[in-house]
Amino acid sequence: MLPGLRRLLQVPASACLLLMLLALPPAAPSCPMLCTCYSSPPTVSCQANNFSSVPLSLPPSTQRLFLQNNLIRTLRPGTFGPNLLTLWLFSNNLSTIYPGTFRHLQALEELDLGDNRHLRSLEPDTFQGLERLQSLHLYRCQLSSLPGNIFRGLVSLQYLYLQENSLLHLQGKEKKGKSLLCGGKMDTLKMEGITVIVIYCYDY
Repeated sequence: MLPGLRRLLQVPASACLLLMLLALPPAAPSCPMLCTCYSSPPTVSCQANNFSSVPLSLPPSTQRLFLQNNLIRTLRPGTFGPNLLTLWLFSNNLSTIYPGTFRHLQALEELDLGDNRHLRSLEPDTFQGLERLQSLHLYRCQLSSLPGNIFRGLVSLQYLYLQENSLLHLQGKEKKGKSLLCGGKMDTLKMEGITVIVIYCYDY
């Protein structure tokens, strides 16, 4: 018997198994139960599954996350991965969004929180850190007012949807010091130092 083969046969079976496992490529992140995942672009779709909370163990590489038409009530910091570009949470039961929930989502471009009838108020720093956010949907909630500095820092924001709320006015001032009134449709409105191309407000 060849010396090399003899030495190989003397290695314990457990050590051989370990070496084989180390040689395997890393496993792909698993898809949450009841969700559908796609690889290009990295997408997780968990819509319309009666989730009462955001599913655990979302793949960290996820760029698009669809959670609409569920029963999610609360959003907390640490729930979402930093690679998200699109996050849909419309038509849930959202009532509470804790400060810091979106703070580390620096790549996020679209956030849809619309049609959450229990969402009555938002903290001033709810959207802090979303410097690349282009589209923000807050339509058909129960918002009666918004903090004056809630959109501060959203330097990339282009579209803000606020229709079908109870907003009679927006707290805050334009860049030139004029009060922001919210009625019907306003175009190219400067707010908190940013330009909102289209802003929809309460429809009378």
